[in-house]
Amino acid sequence: MEAWFKSFLLLDKDIESNSYRKEVTGRFIIILAFIILFTLMLGNFIYSNTAIFSVNLAMLLTLLSARFLPLKYRKYDAHFVLHFMAFGIFLVVNFNQGQEYTPIWAFLYMFLVMSLYGHQQGLKICVGFLILLFSLLFSFTNKTVTMMEFMRFVMVSGFTLFFAYLAEMLISRSFEKLIATKAMLEKLTRTDALTGLFNRRHFNEMLPVQMSSAKRNQELLALAIIDIDHFKQYNDNFGHPAGDVALVALSDLLKVQMKRGNDAVFRLGGEEFALLYQAIDKQSALKLLEDIRIAVESLQQYCELESNITISAGLLLIDATENFSVDQAYELADKLLYQAKTDGRNRVVTSKNHSKGKLDLSVG
Repeated sequence: MEAWFKSFLLLDKDIESNSYRKEVTGRFIIILAFIILFTLMLGNFIYSNTAIFSVNLAMLLTLLSARFLPLKYRKYDAHFVLHFMAFGIFLVVNFNQGQEYTPIWAFLYMFLVMSLYGHQQGLKICVGFLILLFSLLFSFTNKTVTMMEFMRFVMVSGFTLFFAYLAEMLISRSFEKLIATKAMLEKLTRTDALTGLFNRRHFNEMLPVQMSSAKRNQELLALAIIDIDHFKQYNDNFGHPAGDVALVALSDLLKVQMKRGNDAVFRLGGEEFALLYQAIDKQSALKLLEDIRIAVESLQQYCELESNITISAGLLLIDATENFSVDQAYELADKLLYQAKTDGRNRVVTSKNHSKGKLDLSVG
């Protein structure tokens, strides 16, 4: 029972947005409405209150029938139930002519409305509801309800509405801050602090996803591993702060070059970077890397670098026919990078054939 309750109210899910609260509230309203109506129906049956029992029974049957609506209308269940509850309050208050504390159900309705609709829209709905309820109660003054009782209920209702509005506004703001903080923390866990690029952790998450997507959609995926040539010597000559400037300059260039929506740039660590992007064919994939390599040669003209830098790159093309693992894909791309460095650096090496882990190298 506890497991079902948590599952139905979505308590086992993470908080992704403020709408999560509204969905949980909506499901709670549905459960609460059935519990209240069944309890009231049972109580009125025991005390032989036939009129109210009939009203409760009719409302319960209506709610049950609403559960059999087509799925596309089920998302409005909670709204229907909540306003049906308001209709029930008017009916019961009318039957009892404002007696037996029946109007106090309005307090519960206001809190539920605020939680489901938010403090701004909820306030409008609640004000309209109270105006109708006050009008109904006023018709019973000096008959079954004294003017003092009416004024007391109006005052308490006003205070209840104010605190329901205030509570919902504070809760909503707290949720917004919580969600923003969560998003910031998630970004920090997958972003490199120095360059602002995705980090190695996010690369490890994205590579299998991109490989699966490319295979499923029959697309050509390009995986490039890039390394700054002689970067240790650059750091030794000019110092680590200068090295950081060079890393940031290269990162900014990669961001500009990799500007399509499905392009991804990563800093894997140190002076090593990775690119993931879809390509039409081998020539277009290679051209993009060559354009980046040539742009890096001229980077000193636009950035405050202590010396000119160059890059070497290994380019692995992954199509739907490939069946190697994620680790094998990274190893193959890394071997291509190593070959580019062995062949003299400042070049791009790609593979003509890499089936079964064997590389047929081609220098761009």
